[in-house]
Parts: sequence; C-alpha cells; structure tokens
Amino acid sequence: MVTETHAGTCERQPKTSPFIRSIIAAAIIEAIIIGGLLYAGSIIPPPQDVIQKKKVIAIHMVQPIPPKPKPIPVPPPPKPVVQPKPKPVPVPKPIPIPIPKPVVHHTLPKPLLAKAPMPMAPVYTPPVVTPPAPPPPPAPSPALQQNAIDSYAAMLRTRVQADTRVPEAVRLLHTSGTAVIAFRLTPSGQLLSAHVARSSGVGPIDRAALKAVEDGTYPPFTKKMPEHDMNFDVRVHLSAHRG
Repeated sequence: MVTETHAGTCERQPKTSPFIRSIIAAAIIEAIIIGGLLYAGSIIPPPQDVIQKKKVIAIHMVQPIPPKPKPIPVPPPPKPVVQPKPKPVPVPKPIPIPIPKPVVHHTLPKPLLAKAPMPMAPVYTPPVVTPPAPPPPPAPSPALQQNAIDSYAAMLRTRVQADTRVPEAVRLLHTSGTAVIAFRLTPSGQLLSAHVARSSGVGPIDRAALKAVEDGTYPPFTKKMPEHDMNFDVRVHLSAHRG
C-alpha cells in the first residue's frame, strides 16, 4: 500500500503478523459475547424469591362414640301345659254262664281173670370158682437185702458227690473238707428229711453238701430192698482244687 505524506514522499508500511491478527479477532469476539450477555440481562427480569407458605394443620378432638347397649334378651314364652288324656275306663266283660254238661254213666267192664303161668323147669347155675391168689414171693434173704441196700447207697453217694458244687468261698480260702449228710427216703425215692450228721468244719462245704442232697432226685428202691422208709448217709468231700 502507498500513502501520501506531507513530505511528499511515498513510504511502504510493514505487514501485520498473523499472531497479532488472531489476538485482535479473539478480543472482538469476546467483546461481542459480553455485550450480548449484558443486553440479555437487561431484558430478562431477575427471578423473584419464592416465599414458602406454611401449612396450618388443624387438630380436632373427636369424642369416641359410646357402644350401643346390648339388647335385653326376651325370655321365650312358656310352653303350654298339655293335660294328659284320661285313660278309658275298661268295660267289664260279661261273665259267660257255664252250660251244665249232661252226666254220662259208664258201665265198668268185667274184670278179666288172669291165667296162671305154667311152671318152668329150674335152670341149673354152676357155682363161680374163684382162682386162688398167687402166693407172695418169698422174702429175700437178709444177705440179699443187705447187698441191695449197699448197692443203692453206693449209687446215692456217687450221685450226691457229682451234684455238689464247690462254693466260691472255698476257692478263695483254698480250703477243703468232708461233710456227712444223713437223709431219709421212701420206697418211691421221695426225700423226707435231710441234715448235717457230721460237719466238715467249713460252713460253705456243709451248706453245699446239704443243698446237693435236698435238690437231688432219687430212683425207687429195687425189688430186693425192704418196702419201707430207710435212712442213708453220704460223705461229701469238697476242695478248692476240685472242678
């Protein structure tokens, strides 16, 4: 660009740099924005303060409604009294008059004459002959009876000794002893009585031997033994080492 000066000389002005031009443009835009904001503020009225109104709550006291009175129950009407019906009076029945029956006379038959039975010949009845009772068996000799008693007594001793149990007290004391028990039997082998005839000196041994005799069962006497009650005695030996 060429300008004129009072000196009449022409001088060439320097060119504006891009940085300065951008600063100037930004300043102009900012001024426009500020001006627009000021103009808008002058047109729009300021917001008014909102005054909050207080709500008033009214409370009314209401009296409760009294309950309705219960209806008084009306009693039921009384039942009518029913009079019992009178019982009919029975009419007496007429008593029939009996008609007399005619009397009939019966004629009795003539008795018949019984005929006498013909005599019968006597019947011969032979007499009843009772056979004679067999003679009783001869009594065994005293020697045979004693042998039978000894054999029976030996069987009793063996049985009682086998049935006797060693008490626990005898095992703990490590002792031994022999007791003699006397008892009485019937011919059927029933025990009548039993007692300790000779003590062993140890109470548990005596009681164990007596219990074995009282709890035992015995066979009846043999045919060669006497048929009456008999007394027997057995020796019972117990020790701590016997099983």
